[in-house]
Amino acid sequence: MKKITCCYILFLIIILPAAANQTYTADFLTLGTGARPLGMGNAFTAIADEASTTYYNPAGISQLTHHEFNFMHATLADLAAYDVASYIYPFSSKTTFGLSWLRVGIDDIPITGLPVTTKAIGPENRPYVIGTFSNTSNALVLSGAQEIKKLKNDISLHLGASLKLIYIGAYRNTNAIGGGSDLGILAKTDPEKSTAFSFGLVASDFFTTKLYWNTPPENEGDAPHTETVSPRLKVGLAYHQDISLFNSHLILAADMDTRNDYEFHTGAEYILFDLLALRCGLDGRNGTTRAMYFTAGAGLQLQFVTGAAFHVDYAYQRQPDLGISNRLSLRILF
Repeated sequence: MKKITCCYILFLIIILPAAANQTYTADFLTLGTGARPLGMGNAFTAIADEASTTYYNPAGISQLTHHEFNFMHATLADLAAYDVASYIYPFSSKTTFGLSWLRVGIDDIPITGLPVTTKAIGPENRPYVIGTFSNTSNALVLSGAQEIKKLKNDISLHLGASLKLIYIGAYRNTNAIGGGSDLGILAKTDPEKSTAFSFGLVASDFFTTKLYWNTPPENEGDAPHTETVSPRLKVGLAYHQDISLFNSHLILAADMDTRNDYEFHTGAEYILFDLLALRCGLDGRNGTTRAMYFTAGAGLQLQFVTGAAFHVDYAYQRQPDLGISNRLSLRILF
């Protein structure tokens, strides 16, 4: 078992020689999922304890022992709708499967025409709507994870993988289809103790994600246009502390992502009475410029003796390019 685990870790690292190359292909997959992780600056690789972890670290879903639904809605730049739906199925005490669907899109975009195409637009040649179309990006994520074994000092080790199927639809039936895979590792000390630590490692797009467009090639005989998402590595650390005052719990987390020459994420969550959660974080982005964006959020959770629970989470983020992003998530455990 130790040999298998060591080989798994080495594989995650060796397959990432070009992980820091910049790419904006399928960039909607970098938006994150769930209001709780965003409120913590998207520093969630080493936490990964809810349905949205199919996106952040597939290994984390093996921590979940209940069926769980997670729904999220957000508006980007007051224009595009961003929706996520996830479901977790605990197959056994140590094996768990997950399914997530992500969609970013603008619907009912008008297509206009001119009565007389040879004349300029004017009072007698006004544009009119001849139809509409949608511009959407979709991803279906299938995940599986298993708790491998207990290590020394009650450290649990979890391994997981995800298969991503991507579809992008645009104007005049232009579309792209592709897919990729993620591998994840999560190690966590005994969560029953008042102090715990966790470590997460994820190789995203480890076989290199490809998108194949149906647009004709520029030159006859050329291959169809394709886009590539290079492999990248995410590393996360988290500190968990129970606090007797107000029966509260504190989590501090930090992530490093090799996407776009390294991006950093930090976040904190403070839960009072197992009821109210307060969150804040810094979400690092390295696009045309490097920046750290402040995020904040709150959550209300109701837990029942049967193990069922109901969570409502909200997150806020402001970016100069995308404006204010408000995300609302609903989690149901049963």
